[in-house]
Amino acid sequence: YFINNNDTSKINIYLIDNEKNTNNLINFIFFKNNQLKNSDEISNSFIEIVKASFSNFSSSEEINYNLLIFYLSISTLLNSENNEAWFLTGQLYQIIEEYEKVEFYYKKISSHSSYFIDAQRNIAFNYGKLFAFEKAEQKIKDLIQISKKHPDLIKILADFYRSNRYFELAAKQYSELIKNKDKNIWNLLYLRGICYERLNQWDLAEKDFLSSLDLKPDSPNVLNYLAYGWIEKDENIDLSLNMLEEAYEVNPNSYYILDSLAWAYFKNNDLAKAVELMEEVIKIAPGEAISLDHLGDIYFALGRKREAYFMWNQANDLAEPEDDISDSVRLKLQRYNAG
Repeated sequence: YFINNNDTSKINIYLIDNEKNTNNLINFIFFKNNQLKNSDEISNSFIEIVKASFSNFSSSEEINYNLLIFYLSISTLLNSENNEAWFLTGQLYQIIEEYEKVEFYYKKISSHSSYFIDAQRNIAFNYGKLFAFEKAEQKIKDLIQISKKHPDLIKILADFYRSNRYFELAAKQYSELIKNKDKNIWNLLYLRGICYERLNQWDLAEKDFLSSLDLKPDSPNVLNYLAYGWIEKDENIDLSLNMLEEAYEVNPNSYYILDSLAWAYFKNNDLAKAVELMEEVIKIAPGEAISLDHLGDIYFALGRKREAYFMWNQANDLAEPEDDISDSVRLKLQRYNAG
């Protein structure tokens, strides 16, 4: 208030208390070498406080987001062109999932700012959460045109299509990025491979997964997806088992990879190891329908038919359409009941 009213001399009142002690917060924000900072410098001081808050707390639950947003609002009052302050404000609202406010603050960022594309990317990502498919799709496309077809926004459109199961449209967008040799081609090949696999075009999917591994041989997700695809087709079982062991070593916290590894042992007729690992999967993710179905198959192969039936029943109850297992599980249940 004093700064905006050119009454800066009164700031000293808050700098030194009655016992002649310096207020470190006031000193940090407003002064440098005992000289009052200008408005832009003071604006940046509030940004430094916000950044420090993230590094000083081990848990996000300890952070007072309202206070940080308050600091950033002062920052922008002092310098309305402080794009970093606008960007950080949007990020804070992103964290607390107030997506409509996110867009409001991101749109204040200049198109010439280094933060512009990141802001546009986050806006595009949020559209998928805020709107129905067609409206979200159009809004993301509009942002792509505004950004002059920036690859980061095309990637978000591709991911948006993939998450909504429009795999053909997603593959087309990934192909454009791959053709233009965008960054992280190995990941784009992996994502396009997923789309081809979901479209039952395994030859194309397999080619993309192998090309991805040529560029990044140690990617656990690509190793997992390719190996699991081979296992499901009873191909390259030994190679798949080795790949999955490598993937699990890189990412031991992924129950998806652990499921695939257990399934590889099952296909390799190592039932003892298969049941050990698949039971571990169910402990980690008790509601995973595909894993329940797998464990049912393993139990059945071990002669533990009642337990198999129980697992298949659970899988049948929990299966989602995208799991694509409902028909096969029901057939197993029917055969069990007939027997």
